[in-house]
Amino acid sequence: MNLLDNAAKYAPTGSAVMLSAREEAEGVSVAIADEGPGLPSGDPEQVFEMFRRMSGRERPAAGTGLGLAICRGFVEALGGRIRAGNRVDEPGAVFTITFPESLFSAAEADSS
Repeated sequence: MNLLDNAAKYAPTGSAVMLSAREEAEGVSVAIADEGPGLPSGDPEQVFEMFRRMSGRERPAAGTGLGLAICRGFVEALGGRIRAGNRVDEPGAVFTITFPESLFSAAEADSS
């Protein structure tokens, strides 16, 4: 939810937020991409640091700078990984979460 909320906060009003998923060798990847200004140049992994806030934006968003750090903690607790980057097709950021196949295998076993 936090990734979708951030995409809406940092992208221009009325722009699209794209959500896609695909199966990969490692498991399932879910990507959230926006049409905003993208991440600052440098190391995109810095956005996951606690209290890190995006600066120099036209429309500053409210928050404490903890949301992405918390997202990373939840994803890693489930055995997954989360990556940040800029879109290659047009301006905007993209966050990709990869969940391991074992997470889904365990869920299927629990439901049977």
